[in-house]
Amino acid sequence: MGMTDKQFNGYILLVLDALEEIREQVDPSKENSKLTKLIEHLRDTIED
Repeated sequence: MGMTDKQFNGYILLVLDALEEIREQVDPSKENSKLTKLIEHLRDTIED
């Protein structure tokens, strides 16, 4: 059974919230560009 667009966007938002929380907990002196890039790609996915 597939997901509706609204259900998929809700799932992506849950993932984004978790990733944002992880990014805040990561040592700010370390580079986290991969995590930021993933967050940006997921945001682009739900904005289309």
